[in-house]
Amino acid sequence: MKRISLFLSTLFFCHLFLYAQSDWQKVKCISDDENIAVFTSEGEASKKSEVGQDAKRRLFYALFYKGVIGFNDTQPLITKDNRSYTDPFFNENQRYESYILDTEGAENTRKVNKKHRATCTITVSIKLLKKYLTETGLMENAAPVFGEEEGPVMPTIMVVPFKKTGENYQAILENDFDRRVAVANVQDGFRSRNVTVQDYMAQLRSTQRRSDYETNSNAADSNDKQLLLTSGADVYVEVDMIKDKNAQGTRVSMRLEAYETATGNHLASKTGYTKRYPNAGSDALAKYAVQDLLQPFLDDICSHWDGSGKGTKGSSSTRVVLQFAIDGSSIMTFNDPVGPNNYSLSNIIRQWVRKNCYKGQYHLKGIMEESIIFDSVTIPPTDVDGFPMDAAQFAFLLESYLKEEVGVSCDSPRIDGNNILFTITGTSL
Repeated sequence: MKRISLFLSTLFFCHLFLYAQSDWQKVKCISDDENIAVFTSEGEASKKSEVGQDAKRRLFYALFYKGVIGFNDTQPLITKDNRSYTDPFFNENQRYESYILDTEGAENTRKVNKKHRATCTITVSIKLLKKYLTETGLMENAAPVFGEEEGPVMPTIMVVPFKKTGENYQAILENDFDRRVAVANVQDGFRSRNVTVQDYMAQLRSTQRRSDYETNSNAADSNDKQLLLTSGADVYVEVDMIKDKNAQGTRVSMRLEAYETATGNHLASKTGYTKRYPNAGSDALAKYAVQDLLQPFLDDICSHWDGSGKGTKGSSSTRVVLQFAIDGSSIMTFNDPVGPNNYSLSNIIRQWVRKNCYKGQYHLKGIMEESIIFDSVTIPPTDVDGFPMDAAQFAFLLESYLKEEVGVSCDSPRIDGNNILFTITGTSL
C-alpha cells in the first residue's frame, strides 16, 4: 500500500513538473483588485471535456509556484508548501472550484497536435484564496493591522456615496463631482491607515464583465445591493457631503455611516464640519473634513467589529448570509416532510444551522414556503478536524448533510463573498 501511495505521489509531482515547463505567458491576469481577479489560462487535454479543468490547474499552479503576469508576476503566493493542503488543488478533489466564481471559453476548443486546446477566462475570489493560504500557513500573513501589533485587524471596506431613493451609486459617481471627491478622499484616508479598501467602480466593471449585473434601470437598489454582497468587502461606508456657501466663504459637512455588508448591521456613525474658507475647492474641503473624522470613526468600527468574533488577532470567525430557495421546476416546499423522521425541511435546516454555527450565533430573518433567509450566521473558525473554515467549506458541509443524510437534492451552492445561496431541486429518496 505504501508503495502505491509513493508511486501516485511521484506521478503527481511529475505532473506538476510538466506544468512548470509550460509557457507561462499563456496564463495572464486581465484585471484584479483586493477581492476578485480575472485571468486567462490555456488548457490542453485529450478529451474536450477536460480542457477547462486543465486550464484551472495551470492557473493555480502559476499562482502558487510561478507567479502570473500582471498579478503576482515573479512572487508566488505560496512561501511554505504543505502538500496536504496543496495536493487537493491539482488532483481529483478539484479544491480550486471553491475559489472560482466563473469560467468562460472552455467549450471553444481547437485541435492542435491531436490535443484539444482552449483559452479560458477564469474569475477567482482572491480574497478567499489568500485567506485560506494564510490560515493554513502556505502564505505569509500580510493582513493589514490597525493600531498596535496586538490590536484589531480591520475589515475590508468599500466606500460608496450616500444615495436617495431612486439613485444608484454608478450614476452618482459618474455625474456628481462633489460626492465623487468625498468618496475618493475617504478612500485615501483609509488607505493611509493601512486599511484594505475596495474601489466601487473597479468592482462594478468586474461584475459587468461577469454579466451578473442587471441592466434593468428600475433595479438600481437591487444592483447596488448585489454588488456590495459579491464584492467581498466586510464593511461598506456611506459618505454624504453637503456644501454650504455664503459671503464669508464655503464649508462642508460630512457624515460617515458604516454597515456590515453581510448582515446590514450598523457599526459606526460620525458627522463633522469644516471651517469656512473663502476660496477653497471641494477637494480641499473634503480632505479637511476627513482628517477630523477618520480616527474616531475607525475606533468605533473596531470596537463593534470585535463583537463579531472577527476583529482581533487569533479569532477568525466570519458572519455570512445564508439563503435557500426552491427551484422553479420543483413541486416541493420548505413545509414538506423529508428525511427519516419526516420533519419539515425548514426545521431540519434550522436545526442544522443552530447546531453548526459558532456558539449559537445566528439570526433567522424568515421562513416561507419557497424561501428561507438567515441574515446572520457566524461560522466556526475551524472544522472538527482543526482545519480553517470558510464560507465555501461551511456550505459544502451543509450540502453534504442535505444530500447524504436527509435525501434532499440541491444545486451546488453559489457563494458571492459572504453570501451563500442554496437552490433546492427536490428529494432523492
